[in-house]
Amino acid sequence: VLPIFFGLGIVAEDAVLDAHPALAAFLDHLESPEGTRFLLELGERIRIDEAMLTQAWLRKQEERGQRGADRYLDLIKAVLLDERDVQHELRVSYALGLQGAPPDAAVLRDPARALPHQFTQLARARHAGRPAAGDLGGLALTTMGRAQLDRLEHAAGRVLVADVPGDFAEVGVGGGGGGILLRAMLAAHEVPDRQVWLADTFSATSPGDGAGNGGEAAGAGPPPAVRRLASDLNAVRDNIAQVGLLDDRVRFLQGRPAETLADAPIDALALLRIGEGSGVDAGDVLDVLHPRLSPGAEVIVSGVADPEVEAAVDRARDRLGITAPLERVDWNAAAWTHEEPGGAAAGGGIAANELAAAARSEAAGHPRLAPPAKSPSVALSVVVVFYNMRREAARTLHSLSRSYQRDVQDLDYEVLVVDNGSDPDQRLSPGDVASFGPEFRLLEVDGDARPSPTGVLNAGIAASRGEALALMIDGAHVLTPGVLHFGMKALRAYEPAIVATQQWYVGPGQQGDAQQAGYDQRVEDRLFAGIDWPVDGYRLFEIGHFIGERDWFDGIIESNCLFLPRKLLEQVGGFDESFSMAGGGYANLDLYERLAQAPGVTPASILGEGTFHQFHGGTTTNVADETARRERVVSYQRHFEELRGRRLVSGGSALSYVGAMTTLAAKRTRSRRWPTLAFDALREPTDEAAPPVPVPDEVKLAAIESVWHHQAWRDASWLGHPVNRYPADLHVYQELLARLRPGLVVVAAEDEGLAGRALYVASVCDQLGRGRVIAVGGRDTPGRPDHPRVTHVPGAPDRPDVAAEVAKQAPEPPDALVILGLGATPRVVAAFDRYAPLVPVGGYVVVENTVVNGRPVRPGFAPGPYEAVEAVLRRGDDFVPDPGGERYTVTFNRNGYLKRVRT
Repeated sequence: VLPIFFGLGIVAEDAVLDAHPALAAFLDHLESPEGTRFLLELGERIRIDEAMLTQAWLRKQEERGQRGADRYLDLIKAVLLDERDVQHELRVSYALGLQGAPPDAAVLRDPARALPHQFTQLARARHAGRPAAGDLGGLALTTMGRAQLDRLEHAAGRVLVADVPGDFAEVGVGGGGGGILLRAMLAAHEVPDRQVWLADTFSATSPGDGAGNGGEAAGAGPPPAVRRLASDLNAVRDNIAQVGLLDDRVRFLQGRPAETLADAPIDALALLRIGEGSGVDAGDVLDVLHPRLSPGAEVIVSGVADPEVEAAVDRARDRLGITAPLERVDWNAAAWTHEEPGGAAAGGGIAANELAAAARSEAAGHPRLAPPAKSPSVALSVVVVFYNMRREAARTLHSLSRSYQRDVQDLDYEVLVVDNGSDPDQRLSPGDVASFGPEFRLLEVDGDARPSPTGVLNAGIAASRGEALALMIDGAHVLTPGVLHFGMKALRAYEPAIVATQQWYVGPGQQGDAQQAGYDQRVEDRLFAGIDWPVDGYRLFEIGHFIGERDWFDGIIESNCLFLPRKLLEQVGGFDESFSMAGGGYANLDLYERLAQAPGVTPASILGEGTFHQFHGGTTTNVADETARRERVVSYQRHFEELRGRRLVSGGSALSYVGAMTTLAAKRTRSRRWPTLAFDALREPTDEAAPPVPVPDEVKLAAIESVWHHQAWRDASWLGHPVNRYPADLHVYQELLARLRPGLVVVAAEDEGLAGRALYVASVCDQLGRGRVIAVGGRDTPGRPDHPRVTHVPGAPDRPDVAAEVAKQAPEPPDALVILGLGATPRVVAAFDRYAPLVPVGGYVVVENTVVNGRPVRPGFAPGPYEAVEAVLRRGDDFVPDPGGERYTVTFNRNGYLKRVRT
């Protein structure tokens, strides 16, 4: 700078240099060879720094441009789904339903909040690409749904990045939404040399009239075919023009696509989407366009929910020798990447030799420590086991897919599917599993099926790459859409934690009981169809029931989708292979107890999400014989106690929670029930020969609450004497008397209806010509009825001396029916112990009023008859509950008809 100033005369050179000898020396140095090199090096450094700054700026601009492109494409997809106008659709639907009545201003002003259920259903259906109640049809520009739109964007992006040659084509265009997104991809990424071809009959036939490509697919099986958008050419062009994307690079082929495409000047295709409007012609379209697909091209076919379309596509793939793996995009679409002839065959499985030795032998039973995650690791590995569950697996695996699970865009996860030696016709193939997405892999087990799933579960853990795992011991469980999201959220929120997903049955109650009233797979399939699954996975709560006598807040003893950090399994081990019996016995309960009881670990659970067990003939849950089922569970309990030397102690830990209950049907607890559920009319009312339909437990419990609180049953009498019991239970007593014809009936209680009930039983014995009655308890009150068959024994029925007096009058060998009407748990247990020896094998002890203490009535009663029954059943397997005593729906003796099965 100074030499310039000197040259301009601004500064006197000699004066400055004389005053600053160091400056003079520096200037002399610059004129030397060393100074010249210094200046050259300095200039080079400045040039490099400038280049780096320029590159950084360019990267920043590129990232900014990519973010802008992403926002633009997201906006396009929102427009295609009409997401911003869902409220307007709801307003119109609401107004149409008024039929001339004045509208509610609050609904018109804010329908999303005034009609939250309808709004949520409509938004979820639109997201899934399905019509719903309130969906007017034809307002959205596509029927694809979010998952298909995302997959279409991803496919277009991949072929652009990979520079796969060729144009884009959509066949069967509906409202033109697919073409709009493809053209938007070219615009967003400034691709100048590709065209978008739209081929359709472009018929304006109204949706649902069965003609042209605008009608429903003929013969479509479950799930029902989607209403298709009319593809009028003018309307489609208008739709594209309205978003500013109609130009000469969008080309239309009007007519039957298989014919118009044959003559179209399309040299090569990088992407082909066959829309659902093509119907069964999808196979013909593949025949025509397959030779024009470039290596690496993407193919997406919608409409495969229609079995005829799926079959047409499968035949075309076989005919054309297409072996590329089929990926399920969502419930109604599939995709694959085109390969050169002789390319890689379908894969997706894991070689059998990758299975750990633990899966091959159950000789050494113990919890196996998990190895570190295989590289490259992922955030979550889901390990799920199937055995002869091909039907159930299709739903379970779909419920684990990205197209179904919500808020998992940023979750890096894998699903390891283990087939535990299923029969050939039930076995899953690598292609079956891989079709649900690139996250899915199959573990195939060599040799025969193993009774217990513990070994293959441990093998799955060993083969997994997850830093966290979700373990599913029973593959029959279908998930709700937020399970993966909230499971991972809870792991982070309460670290270190284990996270249990609540377990439900599909069906009206406990499946073991419901199947005795006709519940089976056919009924279950109708339930799934009735809620239009999988459009909104949260509607599973409408056709489900908690497993066991529990709800959201009763604690956890096991979970069929248990999230846990891998480090816990590295520390304490996975499943204990000592549980080698069929189904694994208490293996799942053992694992939960072991992890939940670990010091410092926080057990957590998810509200508003669940896994739903499908009916499949399982070793425990779906055993029709109540006695056999009970004996099996008791054997599991004994095995655990032998193995651990103590009882199972799970369920006592305080739970932390995540989640949200977004549907009314999910908000059920024992004190807050929603009986109006979608079990729908499973029985055709005009078909006299139709099988019986089980009453949903929700309805039973609501009825019991209503009848109890109404109190009219307290006025029931027999021959003018109060009986103080619900008449339907008295009717069951006479059925037991008529069937068993006992020599003695013991009626033990201390309420004012004891004498009347004894008289009732004696009257039935009169008709049968057999039996004596001992009324135990109470006092000799005026007006008490006398009967020659009745003997009154005063005093507390649970006292030893009173019971001894009854035993003196009991026949030998034992031949009694015992009815216990006491209250507090200790008294009921004591009375049971004193009178049960009088009952023969096949006879009954009836424990009355088991509905108190919140089951579902009088929640403040304190432990009573129900808890006494639980205590008695835990001690041994001499007695089992007989649900046949509850078949008239309303009973005050739930779980109280105890049948002796052995002495």
